[in-house]
Amino acid sequence: MFDKVKIQIVAWFGGVLLSAAGLTAQTPSQSWRNMDDIRLRDAALTGENAAGLHHLSVDGISYAEISANKSQGDFVNYFQSNNSLEFSVESESFYRLNPQTVFYGKIKYAGFQGKNMDGSMLINPYYNAFDIVEVTSGTAGDKAKEDYCLTGAIAYDLSKRWTLGGKIDYEASNYAKYKDLRHTNSLLDFSSSLGVSYRLNSRIELGFNYLYRKSVEDLRFKTYGTTDRKYTSFISFGNFFGKNELFGGEGYTDSNNSNPIVNNFNGISLQLHIQANDKRTIFNELSYRKREGYYGKRSTVTPVYSEHNATIFAYRGQVSWLQAQHRHDWRLSLEREQLENFENIWRKDNNAGNRTDIVYFGNNKVLNKSLLHARMDYTANLFVQDFHPEWKLRAGMDFYRRQQTTMLYPYFRKQDIHAYNLFLSAEKQLIKNKNRYDFLLGASYGNGGNEAAIDGSYAPGQTQSKSSGEHLYREYEYLTAPRFSGNTSIGYNRLLTASLRGYVRLQYEYIQALNISYLNGKTHHSATLAAGCVF
Repeated sequence: MFDKVKIQIVAWFGGVLLSAAGLTAQTPSQSWRNMDDIRLRDAALTGENAAGLHHLSVDGISYAEISANKSQGDFVNYFQSNNSLEFSVESESFYRLNPQTVFYGKIKYAGFQGKNMDGSMLINPYYNAFDIVEVTSGTAGDKAKEDYCLTGAIAYDLSKRWTLGGKIDYEASNYAKYKDLRHTNSLLDFSSSLGVSYRLNSRIELGFNYLYRKSVEDLRFKTYGTTDRKYTSFISFGNFFGKNELFGGEGYTDSNNSNPIVNNFNGISLQLHIQANDKRTIFNELSYRKREGYYGKRSTVTPVYSEHNATIFAYRGQVSWLQAQHRHDWRLSLEREQLENFENIWRKDNNAGNRTDIVYFGNNKVLNKSLLHARMDYTANLFVQDFHPEWKLRAGMDFYRRQQTTMLYPYFRKQDIHAYNLFLSAEKQLIKNKNRYDFLLGASYGNGGNEAAIDGSYAPGQTQSKSSGEHLYREYEYLTAPRFSGNTSIGYNRLLTASLRGYVRLQYEYIQALNISYLNGKTHHSATLAAGCVF
């Protein structure tokens, strides 16, 4: 997994970024500034429109970090591991080249190894319009994943009123299972945006940007050697309602060819940035995206199994209030997606010359899904000096609702579930000469409910269903079961030079769920050790 060639590639990219970031360090930065404090001070820095980077209030700040995470416990979702290890290397930087130009960059490599994994065969089943689920008993095994991420953005002031911004995100992932039925996934995810902002006056700024994104996850299924064992996968069109498929020929788990899941996004975003007065800042961003995609290869000899489309609306807002020594931030984000998936009806026709053509006879709608994500939180940054708070108090709530109907005529399954999570935390930073000690303590409570599934039929007297009940209730329980969690972290920072700070941080999280019937356990532990430098 971590072979020599890949390590050399990561080291080379890291060296390039750190060399460039070293230019930033030539301009001495204040000692105790954190990247998160700079980033969250003005929401325009992390908006969809890269033109917002011109709001950067410092000359530059960068960090480089290496971390390792160990997670264990049986309170996990149906596609997750109860025993995993993850390793990552990353670096991120804001840099003002001159009064007109601001750069942003990030590079990251992450490696994951998980044990006892089955369930979904996709990298992220919640991102896609359908799922391929292992249902053959005794097939749980080890999985491994690698992620390579690279982001670059620039903002340039064309004049006192106009700013131009551009951003590119690139991600590549490899995902594999090492036990039959084996699968190998390769993901390429690319997005780019181009935007402008216009300052009506010294207090009001308008922004607009266009976004294009394309992702392709290529799937290949196979077994090792020869075996008489049969492997069955469940094609879930939603709510774990769909059809069984035997591995060994054509279909969603084609044994002879790989097939891609393709997603194309086109969207726009509008921004409104208001400097109400010297103490209050308001940021609003409204986004719309159109998503279209399919599974299969578009050609005359290979079928496209399904096609999907979706519309996505999102809002993100932040209100910041500055006092003499304190800063208060209120944030709200909303996202709603409406998705439809259609399964194509097709057959192969043999023409003259033994040529095979795919002939389509229409499609059937198999999924109608509506998703709502909402998050609101409040952060009190107390006794702030040079962007750095001595105390940071935070409280908020996450809310999730999923409504979906899966249809395989004459049968259907409906689901309407919701879940919420309440959280709060307190962080204290204690400075002693060239040393800083960070302490964080947090807690949360989550719960949810409604119906996991309502089955029925459009034709009277027919009640047969095609489903995977085990996975249905495992997922439902993971999303909606009441649970308590606590998290803590301890960090040590040391000034190495006037513009370079080293740090080490240890984090731990514990989850305790209640009323568990379908999952294998009620607890989950996660520990992370990180070390890095800020410059």
